[in-house]
Formats: sequence, structure tokens, C-alpha cells
Amino acid sequence: MKLMRIITIIFMLSILNGCATLFTSEHELFRITDVYYRSWAIKDLEKGTDVILELMKLDDSIEFTSLIFRDIEVDVNITTDGRKTIVKGTINTGPSLIENYEYEATESGDMIKYKYRGAEFSYPLKNIRREKTKFID
Repeated sequence: MKLMRIITIIFMLSILNGCATLFTSEHELFRITDVYYRSWAIKDLEKGTDVILELMKLDDSIEFTSLIFRDIEVDVNITTDGRKTIVKGTINTGPSLIENYEYEATESGDMIKYKYRGAEFSYPLKNIRREKTKFID
């Protein structure tokens, strides 16, 4: 009888441990392989910046909702390219390129926002690489 209780306790602990590891950290839900931004200009008509995240090992339950870059929050577009997922936010800045703007740093900083199992989360974006401005005729 005592052996049966021990086995039952071990079984229950393993089940509880399994449930706890389903979502231990938001960092385990996806892996960012590259993050960069590139300003662009279409003649003198329109200017802006694209912020691009390349992700792998993305959990299917994640829904990316928006991106914050330099205190500007924008919606995102998601595309899949083979094994890679691309999340892109476009900031239309009008008459001046984004790298010429002065921005105040906020406590939140640059981040990607997403929903997972009905809850909202944000993930900080660090070491965002700048690519050369693209001029489109």
C-alpha cells in the first residue's frame, strides 16, 4: 500500500511538472534569427522605414499584433518563407527619413507585441541592425 502511494505521488508530480513546462518562458515560443530596419524613399513623394524580424521555431499559437520602434507603434504583416517567418512593420514618416528624427527613449523601448493563448505579451528587441537606405525611382 505504501508503494502504491509513492507511485501515485511520483505520477502526480510528473503530470504537474509536464503542465508547468508547457509555457515556462515567452522566450521559448519563437527564436529571432535576424532583426533589422531599412529606411526607404519613393522619389520625393513618400518616405518611411521597414522593421523586419526573421523568426524560426515559431509556436503556431502566437499571433503577432504590433511592433514598437523608436516610440512608434505599427501593425505588422506576417509572411512565411519556407522554414522562416517574416514579421514586418512599416512606418511611414512622410517628408523625412526616420534616422533623421530625434526620439526620446522610453522605458519600454523597441519591442514586438503578440498574443499567446488569449494573453498579451511583449518581447524586447535588442541589437537592431540598420541597413542602407533604399531609394526607389
